[in-house]
Amino acid sequence: MEEQESLITSEPTEKVYPDKPVEESAAKSLLPSIASALLFIAASYFVFDWSLTNILILAGVVLFHELGHFAAMKIYSYKDVSMFFVPLVGAFVSGTKEQISQKQSIIIILAGPLPGALLGAILYYFGLAYHNDFLLNIAGFMVLINLFNLLPIMPFDGGRFIKSLFFERSELISSIFSYISIGALFYYSITSRSYFLMLVPGFLILQLFAQSQLKKTKEAVVDKGININKSYDELSNEEYWLVRDEIGKHVKAFSKYITPGKYEVSENEQKIIEQVKAVIQKEPIQDLKVGGKILFTVIWILSFIIPFVIIGVSMILTRSL
Repeated sequence: MEEQESLITSEPTEKVYPDKPVEESAAKSLLPSIASALLFIAASYFVFDWSLTNILILAGVVLFHELGHFAAMKIYSYKDVSMFFVPLVGAFVSGTKEQISQKQSIIIILAGPLPGALLGAILYYFGLAYHNDFLLNIAGFMVLINLFNLLPIMPFDGGRFIKSLFFERSELISSIFSYISIGALFYYSITSRSYFLMLVPGFLILQLFAQSQLKKTKEAVVDKGININKSYDELSNEEYWLVRDEIGKHVKAFSKYITPGKYEVSENEQKIIEQVKAVIQKEPIQDLKVGGKILFTVIWILSFIIPFVIIGVSMILTRSL
């Protein structure tokens, strides 16, 4: 009897993990977007030798561009959609979705530069027809900025388009594409003496570094036998805390918040949850076949051609006015 009791007490007890934290939906405020836009305008005014009118036109063109992305994300039911301006660089729209679609991603990417380039070309016609320099100025900004953004270089929309359409499933090719983009941007910044543009490849380098840490975290999580192709709601309590441990080990920015093996909620837990979601993100739905990829590639190419065709026709038509 004593031997039996001894055996029972020596059996290892199963580790109990606390409930995973509840993901909070923070109320979105327009103040950060407005503040970033004002900072963008101020920085542009002091750096560029432009008039305030041109700076405001630039901000308006960037805003129109980003509203295209914003509207497309809303149509496809993205959550927590917000816009933020980056001084001297541009702006971006962010949002989340449990599982994204390749087709939706492509449409969201094109929804920014394509309408802007076409509208700019149309405004160019009216500017010529009515001899309106203000419209011509707006048209020039819209066509130039949006077509430049369609170039196949990361992190511009054209680069994101190419990556999402062809390279998304190959980490190696995707990384090579990013490094080529960094080199091209640095070269252009130096040769054109547009040194402020070095901020863009700088951000891209930081992004690649973050992706490298995320990749190591994912590999460590998979080694623990955890399926990362799932949503946050599908994650068990044990899986959450184990994924959280690996984030603390491999992502430097979170090492000060996370002590592996210590399962207590941090005051920065919502940020940790976002990182956990990045680790276990569901794979994109590959809903574009060869025909769809060819169609979108043709649309992308036409995005460069059609605005210049409209401008050329406008110049011919307005000569007789």
